[in-house]
Amino acid sequence: MEPEEIVHKKSVGEYIQLIPERISQSVEYFFYYLGLKITRHPKRWIIGSLFGVALCLVGLYRFRQEKNPLKLWVPPDSDFLRDTEWLISQFGEAQRLETFILTGDDILTANALYELNEITKRIIAAQSEDDPKVAWTDVCFKVPIITKVNTREKRDIGDLDDDFFDEEPAVRMNKTGFEPSVHASSKTYCSIFNSFQKGCLFFSILDIWDFDSHLIRTQSKEDIIKKLNSTLLSPTLGHPMNYSQLLGGVTRDASGRIISASAVKTEFMVHVNFSNINMEEMGNDAGTADWATKDVLSWEFAFLKNLEQSKEFLKSREFDNQTLNLWYEAGRSFGDISASTMFQDVDKLSIGIILMFFYVQMVLSNFNWVEWRFGLSLIALLCIGAAFLAAIGICSLFGVPYGPVHSSLPFMLMGLGVDDTFVMAASWEQVLSEKSNRLRPLPEKVALMLSHAGSAISITSLTDVVAFIIGTSTILPCLQSFCIYASVGVLVTFLLQVTIFVAFFMMDARRIEEKRNGAIHCIVHSNYQAPEMGSKNSISWNFIDRLYSKFVLTRPGKIIILAITIAVASFGGLGSYQLEQWFDPVWFLPKDTYLSDYLAVRSKEFPERGQPAYVFLSEIDIPANFPRILDLVDDLRNLTYIESVNSWPHDFADFVNVYYEKDMKTRLIDSDKFYFYLSKFLFSQRGGKFQGNFRFAGNLICGKNTPRILIASIDFSFMKFLTPYEWIPAMDESKRIVSEVKIAGFKTVWSKMFASWVTDKVIAQEVTRNILLALICVMGMTTLLIAELQTCFWILLCVLLTLLDVCGFMFYWGLTIDIVSCIGLELAVGLSVDYAAHVAHAFLMARSEDKKLNRKSRVLTAVRHIGAAVTYGAGSTLLALSLLIFSKAYVFRAFFKIFLLVIVFGLWHGLLLLPVVLSTVGPRSLHREVKVQEKELQTFKKSTEEASIPLNSK
Repeated sequence: MEPEEIVHKKSVGEYIQLIPERISQSVEYFFYYLGLKITRHPKRWIIGSLFGVALCLVGLYRFRQEKNPLKLWVPPDSDFLRDTEWLISQFGEAQRLETFILTGDDILTANALYELNEITKRIIAAQSEDDPKVAWTDVCFKVPIITKVNTREKRDIGDLDDDFFDEEPAVRMNKTGFEPSVHASSKTYCSIFNSFQKGCLFFSILDIWDFDSHLIRTQSKEDIIKKLNSTLLSPTLGHPMNYSQLLGGVTRDASGRIISASAVKTEFMVHVNFSNINMEEMGNDAGTADWATKDVLSWEFAFLKNLEQSKEFLKSREFDNQTLNLWYEAGRSFGDISASTMFQDVDKLSIGIILMFFYVQMVLSNFNWVEWRFGLSLIALLCIGAAFLAAIGICSLFGVPYGPVHSSLPFMLMGLGVDDTFVMAASWEQVLSEKSNRLRPLPEKVALMLSHAGSAISITSLTDVVAFIIGTSTILPCLQSFCIYASVGVLVTFLLQVTIFVAFFMMDARRIEEKRNGAIHCIVHSNYQAPEMGSKNSISWNFIDRLYSKFVLTRPGKIIILAITIAVASFGGLGSYQLEQWFDPVWFLPKDTYLSDYLAVRSKEFPERGQPAYVFLSEIDIPANFPRILDLVDDLRNLTYIESVNSWPHDFADFVNVYYEKDMKTRLIDSDKFYFYLSKFLFSQRGGKFQGNFRFAGNLICGKNTPRILIASIDFSFMKFLTPYEWIPAMDESKRIVSEVKIAGFKTVWSKMFASWVTDKVIAQEVTRNILLALICVMGMTTLLIAELQTCFWILLCVLLTLLDVCGFMFYWGLTIDIVSCIGLELAVGLSVDYAAHVAHAFLMARSEDKKLNRKSRVLTAVRHIGAAVTYGAGSTLLALSLLIFSKAYVFRAFFKIFLLVIVFGLWHGLLLLPVVLSTVGPRSLHREVKVQEKELQTFKKSTEEASIPLNSK
């Protein structure tokens, strides 16, 4: 007697065991019903789906590409973002540095300095190509030229009454040295100071010879050395200068004098007005541009072009038996090169798409004119393209910006979409392999195909969607936006595959039945005979059958596969343990660019230069807290990772102590006196350089007390760090010291490099968190859709092992945990789920050939039907990305490496390890006996009013 014919009350356990079967049957019935609807009216479904896509494209009206680096790469709740926006709003302006380096065996020769001077003069004279012309004087940062004060006699500037001083310190002049701002008449000094012309600020050793080419050529080696070592003030600007800081590869004699150098740098300071910057216009598609106005960018372009021409000129000449070379960068260099590099490989990607089209064509087609499926292959890819555009439209409609890393999204969608296509093609072969099915009408056969494939691709697609939705909880804006686009894109890809593609599949299958040519449909091949479907005629079927029956599913084969899996996992675990969190923006630069060459030379010739940083104090009573500010600076100086501190508080305190005999380090001074002394200091030769460190509640006027201080900053420099394990603690410790100082008001530490360091700090936590959440969602979603706990566990195990191996071999391949790999690993979760889920689902749906619980037979049935499709899907993804191995862009090279690792390890665990496990301890089939299914199917047939057959019976 059939077990289902025995009437008895089912236990709770039996009802629980029926849940996976009920879910599976419900999903199959749904897709069968959907397939019948589509195949009856394919053109209606095509038009309706295209109309839906067109509605989604309306959202493109609100399309916005995010170009602001702060809104792409920095966590929105980070103090760096808060501080940067505060600085831009409060200061409204900044300086921007342009640099070039001249190298040679010894650049301290007359000929080398002459060439340097000629290059410098050409840069100063350079103008932009755009109208209106932009010259150096239009964009430079200007400072007063105070050389006249230094050369004026003391008696010439001290002969007027001074109503600014409460006391006249001239009696101490001989003890302290002459300081015009203190010792001179205030009226005379300020009238002279206010009459000073302003000159462009740039730093060059040619300043010593007043940029006079004729004078430079007449200098002997000894003249050059003598003037270089003795000049302490800029002859052209009158400001103190340390020219040795502009030299690299320095050689000194026994007395400490500089006698030769292999490099000299020249730095141009450019003024940037933040109020005139619109990052939507000035930014680049990669989101790596720095803040600059249009006129600054135009001049920088002329600056770079001039230096490129000078570099070529120097290559053709030899000076003093040495070869001079030029290396340079501008503020726009990193943004220009990183953006062009990221998008210059579009041609390679286009070729990859074309190759994948032919690949899909080869997989879907048989080698005859009727079964060449040109149109169907094209539709498969067009569905993916339409899904990508629809995702952009939908996300734009809801205000989600498009980012630079989204350029990888089409390839992920192709990997998933083409995989779905191959699964449906495999299901079609499975349907036709059964003789009873081949006698059915074409709409029913296509509906059966969708019923078999629909549940498989819905499991993988929906798990991917949920995994990406969880990824949107990340704190990194670019990754959050990417996950939103990815989740929408995967969902739309799935919907178009089960609607448009199925409708076209129906039309293409009808074309084949009518024996029409695959390329020119009006041609009919009347002699065409459809090939016999079945295991004997399928190359992939026979290959898989032999591979698995002769090796994989044998006892020695299982042992070998398990041993290799354990060994690789151990090796991967070791690599994962050593995988570092580290991202260097320089990786965005190809090695053969002028900027990467410049950075290499700078690192070699000026190795000790660290990253500049600033302490900002606002809403603080500076006079009342001045001793604490001094203590704060001392604490910073005592930190081992602080290279130097340019402390105006200490210089100011020394200034007041020397010229007014007031000890500000130990006692407070009332506000009037403080602002009086501060005015004298800021208009002195010693303190004038610190004017830019203050923002006052009014204008700073020579001869009057300074207004109340709104913002004060203190400059310092970190040491040169090599790894995140150095710069992250340095950043955190400096922030801690400033935050804990007992001063009421706003205080913070800021550095431009904090943008990268903050991301470095959180990226490892983000990767771990996102992957764990994605895995939880994968487990939850597969449990919901499959409802067979043992199978869900094995799928999860395969995904975990894949991720472990991918992370481990990322270390051996030179990758780190950064923004790019974070996105890559997010994609890895989705791709690795697909490989295991398809095989596991096929195993659950398969019945053994002997109608008994024969796991080995069911595994063979599963891999015969789905193994080739999974492999083809992985191959299509790899083929589309294959040309990226030749890319110069770090982003694309990293994506290729991660995708290759995911494909290799995903296929290993999904097609080899999982069949070994399932053939040994796999769960039972989800199908009961045919008689029960026939009874249930009658109800389904009445509701659909369509003739049908048991979906999974033979």
